Amino acid sequence: MPGTKCQYFNCFKTTTQFPNISMFRIPKDERRETWIINSGNLSLLSLDEKQLYNRYICQEHFSPDYFLNYKNNKLKSNAIPYKYNSDKSPSTSSAGVGDEDVDNINKPLTPTKTYGRSRNEMTELIFPSPSSITDTPKRKIINDLINMLTPNSKRLIYADEDDTPRKKNFKLKIDQQQIKLRNKNIQVCKLKQRVTRFKTRNTLRSLMYSHQFRSKNARAIVTMQLRNKKIPWTLEEKNLALTLFYKSPTAYNFLRLQNINLPAPSTIRRWIGQSKFFPGLSGTFFSHIKKKFEHKTNNERSCSISFDEMYIK
Repeated sequence: MPGTKCQYFNCFKTTTQFPNISMFRIPKDERRETWIINSGNLSLLSLDEKQLYNRYICQEHFSPDYFLNYKNNKLKSNAIPYKYNSDKSPSTSSAGVGDEDVDNINKPLTPTKTYGRSRNEMTELIFPSPSSITDTPKRKIINDLINMLTPNSKRLIYADEDDTPRKKNFKLKIDQQQIKLRNKNIQVCKLKQRVTRFKTRNTLRSLMYSHQFRSKNARAIVTMQLRNKKIPWTLEEKNLALTLFYKSPTAYNFLRLQNINLPAPSTIRRWIGQSKFFPGLSGTFFSHIKKKFEHKTNNERSCSISFDEMYIK
């Protein structure tokens, strides 16, 4: 979560960057207008009372006389910040602007008519000079509101308008190199993650093959639980899965429902479908029978052979 930011003109201090700095809310009393004017932040004028209460000004913009303790984390009830265009001198004006004064100020000035003899007999309108208007403390506050500056962004503060073409070229090259460096750092992080996964996987694999299992199927059932989805099934794992599925498809589905890592039934059927079976009699079968009865007597060779169809699940 970002820290609290100071709303003073061109002050970008936050509690994240400066943890020991104290921040003070803009008050809800009659000092609120004075705080806004002295801060010089034009964007505060468009905020309502609730939003202003969530805006802060840091301790750097208050006179030491306004603090109640040496930690500078408590202000007096009449504290107001420095004026943004002064040489760090505290403002002493805390008067608010009344509705009547605003109405009087917003009234249009009535021009005076002067008549003179001229060729076209034109009427000249003369507006009273602003300097001729009597300055009052509340009118001065209105003038301060009108003359408030628009806060600059961080980028504008540190921007150098007098950069030579050579400096601009160097800055452009620096930005390009920083982008390349950031991309390289991302690649390095990805490679480190791959190395870590590879080391972990190799450690498990060496542990599995160094352990003495009672059978190949026992080792296969353990390696199937530790395998990654992207790694293809080994021959031992395929044979075990085919045997279990052949013995009982119902039991096979029950094991998969218990979150035991086994190939899906569609994978089993695809493996069986890849087998090359042709109709007819197998010559290899007759060659095996011939070898078996090659040294038998004629009585032992007398037999009958029956064939039946076979269904592949």
